[in-house]
Amino acid sequence: MSGIHNMDSKPGRLAVACDAVLRWIVFASVSLAVLVGPWLFGAWEAWWFWPIVAAISVGFAATGVRLGLARSTRVIVSARVWWILAALTPFVVYAVIRMFMADVFMDAQRSVLLHVTAICVAGEILFGLNATQRRLLFWLLFANLLLLGVYGLVNHVGWQSERVLWEPGYAQYAGRATGPYFCPDHFAGAMELLLCLALGLLASRGGATAVRWLAGLAALAATVGVVLTQSRGGGMTVIVIFMFAMVWCVAQWPAAIRWNLRLIGVSASLLLFMGLCLTGSDFVNRFVSYGGWGSAAGSHVDAEQGKLAHVVEALQRTSRGRMYGGAVRAWKSAPWFGIGPGMHQHLWPHFAPTPDGDPELRIWPTLHNYDFRSYEVHSDWLQLLEEYGVVGMILFLFAFGVVMRCFAVGVRDEGRKWQQVSRNRVDPLTFSCWVGGALSAVAMAFHSLGDFNLQMPGTVWVFSAILAIAVGQEGCSVVQEARAADGVRG
Repeated sequence: MSGIHNMDSKPGRLAVACDAVLRWIVFASVSLAVLVGPWLFGAWEAWWFWPIVAAISVGFAATGVRLGLARSTRVIVSARVWWILAALTPFVVYAVIRMFMADVFMDAQRSVLLHVTAICVAGEILFGLNATQRRLLFWLLFANLLLLGVYGLVNHVGWQSERVLWEPGYAQYAGRATGPYFCPDHFAGAMELLLCLALGLLASRGGATAVRWLAGLAALAATVGVVLTQSRGGGMTVIVIFMFAMVWCVAQWPAAIRWNLRLIGVSASLLLFMGLCLTGSDFVNRFVSYGGWGSAAGSHVDAEQGKLAHVVEALQRTSRGRMYGGAVRAWKSAPWFGIGPGMHQHLWPHFAPTPDGDPELRIWPTLHNYDFRSYEVHSDWLQLLEEYGVVGMILFLFAFGVVMRCFAVGVRDEGRKWQQVSRNRVDPLTFSCWVGGALSAVAMAFHSLGDFNLQMPGTVWVFSAILAIAVGQEGCSVVQEARAADGVRG
């Protein structure tokens, strides 16, 4: 191969040393984002967000230098990666253009950076690390999420989550587990990612027994963590995760056995669900009392239509209902291109009231909404539509569809290998990564319907790393170092 130096020569040894230094710079950059970021309250505040963005930028630059100096390296990019990059590019270009058109540049920049830094983290994992470092990062990420869960459980059982790390928690979340996040819903989102990785490890038929036990404990801790957060969205997301697990986690088994396993899984899930409902816990009570549903069900209104109208009206008056209404009104003001990235909080005072008021006639709107400020819509999908418009939503949905298809195909292909290839040649972790990544994508997509987990930078970076590690696993490698004459890897 042209361009390969003899590793015994001084230039060859220098190239290998330089490449190793660059790779570990990238590893440190990614680790700061995905391992430390969640412990800094999700890197939500500006003084945590921007330093980590700077570190990600350093890692991205080091990745570029590594590829630029890689004379003794042959870079092979899989078709899946090309498809994902091609699908993401139109939305990113559109988002950057809309950023420069926004009225408040800093908030628009932060909104776009949530997407851009996620892609940068994924690119650094794919192109800046080797296979060994990616595997190490997976185990560190899994251990870190498990540690997050243990901290959240201990903090809640021992101190009722009165403090979030070294800061006092919000009184409105009293009695709910929060972990290192101020909002329990965001802690539930982190535990959902842990549950997805744990199910992926449990699903692999070639995994070690010790790994299975650890994954089982992690799945239990994640599920208990979600229950203790009392997050309605988290509870429903766990159900959705187990539903898709019945599809993907059994992909390594023959068809007949797959359906038996699914039947067992569905039966066990129903029993657990009924047991939870019968406990009458605070978690269950939060479900049945939300939006006036409990009062409507127990009222003396005979007509079902009357009960439905009561529930709809009550839902519209909840904090989420009012935020959703304001976001829809803002979107209707600019349906095609949106109001601009990060602009929801700035236009909230204008669109928060219902449009039935009349200042000239001194008629107050039905919902005035001057008593609270909405920084986020509490629905990532609705906020995406509001701020980026129909055009942005279509571009994002196209990219999301390509990613989901790649992961569904990846799970299928790795599942077939167990039957078609010698088992000692099948890497157990590869299948686990594909399953964990696919379940994570489903979990974040579903929970984002009613919450804003993907507005939390720490969660975004962890999610991006989970997907990138799966795509970069052996069998679907992105960067493969070519062996030099003496067999030393570059």
